[in-house]
Amino acid sequence: MLIKSLRIEIATLALSSIIIVSGLILWFSVSAYETLYQKAASNDLNGLSENLAIDLIPFVDDADEFDIQNNLLQLEQYDNVRFALVIDDNTQVISAYLGKALTSNKTPEELLALSNFDGRAYAPLPFGMTLSEHKILAKKRIGDFQASLGFLIIENDLSGPLSKSKRDLLFSIFPWVVLTLLINVIIIFIVQNRALRPLVQLARFTRKIKDSKDYGLIAKVRGKKEISIVTEGLNSMLQAINLEVKKNKEKNALLEQQQEKLEQLANFDVLTGLPNRHYFMKLLDDAARKAKASDSDVILMYFDLDGFKNVNDSFGHEIGDRLLCIIAERIQISMGVEHTLARLGGDEFLAMIPGKIDDIHIKESCNRFIHALSQPVDIDQWNVQVGISLGVARASEASFLVTAMVANADIAMHRSKSEGRNRFTIFSRDMIESSRRKLTIANAINYAISHGEFKLFYQPKVDIHGKIIGYEALARWFSEELGFVSPAEFIPIAEQSGKIAQITEWLIERVCIDSKDILAVNDSLKIALNLSVHDLNNTRLIPMIRGFLKLHKVDPRKLEFEITESAYLDNLDGANESIQDIKAMGSSIALDDFGTGYSSLSYLTQINIDTLKIDKQFVDHIGVSEQGSLVTQTIIDMAIQLKLDVCAEGVETAEQHAILAEGGCNILQGYHFGKPEALDAILPKLVENQQQ
Repeated sequence: MLIKSLRIEIATLALSSIIIVSGLILWFSVSAYETLYQKAASNDLNGLSENLAIDLIPFVDDADEFDIQNNLLQLEQYDNVRFALVIDDNTQVISAYLGKALTSNKTPEELLALSNFDGRAYAPLPFGMTLSEHKILAKKRIGDFQASLGFLIIENDLSGPLSKSKRDLLFSIFPWVVLTLLINVIIIFIVQNRALRPLVQLARFTRKIKDSKDYGLIAKVRGKKEISIVTEGLNSMLQAINLEVKKNKEKNALLEQQQEKLEQLANFDVLTGLPNRHYFMKLLDDAARKAKASDSDVILMYFDLDGFKNVNDSFGHEIGDRLLCIIAERIQISMGVEHTLARLGGDEFLAMIPGKIDDIHIKESCNRFIHALSQPVDIDQWNVQVGISLGVARASEASFLVTAMVANADIAMHRSKSEGRNRFTIFSRDMIESSRRKLTIANAINYAISHGEFKLFYQPKVDIHGKIIGYEALARWFSEELGFVSPAEFIPIAEQSGKIAQITEWLIERVCIDSKDILAVNDSLKIALNLSVHDLNNTRLIPMIRGFLKLHKVDPRKLEFEITESAYLDNLDGANESIQDIKAMGSSIALDDFGTGYSSLSYLTQINIDTLKIDKQFVDHIGVSEQGSLVTQTIIDMAIQLKLDVCAEGVETAEQHAILAEGGCNILQGYHFGKPEALDAILPKLVENQQQ
């Protein structure tokens, strides 16, 4: 379409130019012809009048009017003569002749009126030729200057003959003009097609690329130097595009493979292949919604192995992992196809059974599971046996709320565990003791903060050479009433009771105070502290951080805020806003527990973090499970591609240290390098580490 438009435009321009030039030439030619015609007509009349004036001399001298008139009749042969007058020296008209140019188509009355000439009107005219717009007038002396007998006046018509002559001229040259234009059009068409052929070929080539999306094509178009330059440039550009397309396809294929691996990791347990906690909770929530809508129910079973820690301690983690796989397989065999089994973590499993089931059938199922799992397991040369504690809860008793249902099953499971192994317990309303403890803990949090029961412990982070590069601040609670309360217990309770903000406020201020002593030893260190999903939703968080940093004169670049993956995913928009504000202050962000709570990698493109922390459950399988090692290495490679620091949690052995360092993990944390300790305990070790 572009070439067609260009061709029409060029042809129109060339043809218009030819027509304009031809018209100008024709106009100048006609103008020149008109001038030449007037000159020729003037010369002819001049000669005619000169000869006739000589012929009239003897007749005028004798005053022979008849002969004078007879001489004037010689003008009959000239169609262009209007009239002729013979005038004496006294300006009296001696004889007059009316020519064809004047008498044509005139009545006798009109001729009579025309014959009344006044000789005095012509006396002032100069002798010779007088040219006007439509006529030529000749005035000649009869006789010589000394013996003048009078003068002769002849007037010829100019406009009529000139118009006829111009028409004849135009009619004679018009066919040649048309022929010339036609020849020029043909020549323009041929030259234009030849000149535009390379552009047409390039246009067809680019359309082919557009339709096929094949950037590996090469243009083979020959033409003038400019066309060759364009063709070479186009081919060079296509080669560059094709190379980039191939690279992008390779990268996309690699990312798709990593996406598949990580999506598998996101939804399924690395060791057993069962759905993981996050995926199972989604399935459980869907089942609970459907059950509520259909007036049905869902049974949740909470499995916990008894004596599993002894297996790990006695036979090693490899035997323990193989035992977990066998236990998972036995549970699946004992369950029906409509049941869903998941690994919650460690030696804990969850099973979901949809439908209304009475206590009798539940007891039969539980006894079947207990019998299957209590049978000894032969692994290599070892005979391994564990027990099982089982808790059962109904969705209807938890108002179809997933968290409440899991909590009820957990309460029932702990009741079974407290009563001995190989038991099951069906949740009932009287099992509220644990709820009372939660209430006690929630009510004691404010008192604990105000009376200094919370303490900060610091666990070192090291580089691949074991040199301390920072610490993670961890809150510990030593209660006068409850004794030591684990963070795993009081943090969820604080979040549920809305008191996590007070703990976070105390934690941030305490870190700002302690950082002075830590940075005094080594000002290149960073101190990390954790934020929960509730903190990210707290509008007072950012002003509070800024206030403490300013009050205690702490460089914000020395602080790193760790956000768990699940906390981030619970509120993407709010979390991103808080993260941007923290980054704007100069502090860094770490994504904690990576790989334990997501189902898609798309969120990694939406979060601006500095460090990716690999969860301990993946580190535990390094050097033990080939699949586990591969998954961990995949996470490290992905983080490196995203230009992030990688920190591995839970490093407990030198072997794990070596494998992670070799794989590209640049930050390590775990009991292998140091347990969490109070400030006064870590300062001497920090000084010693600096001196090494």
